[in-house]
Amino acid sequence: MDLVSGVVGIAYSHFYVSEYVEPGFDNSTQAPDFRTDAPVILTPGRLTIVSQVQTHDAWVTLMLSDAEPVQQTEQWQRLGTWPYAPVYGGRMGVSGPTTGPATPAMGWLSGGQGDDRSLALDPSRVYTVHVYARGRQDSRVRFEAAMEREPGGVHEGYEDYVVVFVPSGHQPKPQPAR
Repeated sequence: MDLVSGVVGIAYSHFYVSEYVEPGFDNSTQAPDFRTDAPVILTPGRLTIVSQVQTHDAWVTLMLSDAEPVQQTEQWQRLGTWPYAPVYGGRMGVSGPTTGPATPAMGWLSGGQGDDRSLALDPSRVYTVHVYARGRQDSRVRFEAAMEREPGGVHEGYEDYVVVFVPSGHQPKPQPAR
């Protein structure tokens, strides 16, 4: 099982799990349709995960697993499962809409991967992606209470996310645009 973790700056109540665009491929991205109540919005090459809190820092872990995750504890809410087919090179990363790529948490050891917080998917495979969250049930209430207690509030510790990719089929390997 491969995994990478980092802290992402959520802004406008969302963050991205996206493929890095490789040279030679079409790098245009389809904008997510935020006129939905869905917790995850899937567009080609990107999952947009919608938070319950407007702005905060969240711990996010990406995992590649050979098997479907086992039932999580009550603390973890399953947001859903979706099919995902890589559209570029399969290198997935986490980023915020205004803050850029996720950063390592203070004191976090990267597990020998250096500063690269990307997860390598095989672009010739199709995946089922499972998204889990912890803390969403009351994160907005806790955020608003923190804003009342302290000027500027506290901007971390409201939600955590785990995104698990499980191979579920094959596809032709994406090719560069000619």
